[in-house]
Amino acid sequence: MSLHYDVQKIVVPHIVRLAREMNLGAGQVVELDCPRATLLNIAFRIRTTGTVNLFVEEHNGQEWETTGRLEVEEGETVWHHILKKPCFRLRLANPSPAGAVEVSIDANLPCLKDLSEIK
Repeated sequence: MSLHYDVQKIVVPHIVRLAREMNLGAGQVVELDCPRATLLNIAFRIRTTGTVNLFVEEHNGQEWETTGRLEVEEGETVWHHILKKPCFRLRLANPSPAGAVEVSIDANLPCLKDLSEIK
């Protein structure tokens, strides 16, 4: 028995800016709609000037459910997350009752490309 794999596609990064220097007021909660994921293995780079709570919410066909959460401290954080469903969004919450924070988020939503498309 011979196994032959015809590799026609490869995984390439696809960086999407979800928020750029977004001001999140004291106690404010914001939902960010995200592009549909092709592959379920994603990563976020979060830059913030203060503490922010980040939630990944996935749509289960009827409602949004939280499938991941992270408390992000001031500075830059990279977070790897494996989705269960391709339709997701991010919810950001500023837990501070007094101070605003600035947040930037980039997501790597890798995708498959044909080898012929890669130059």
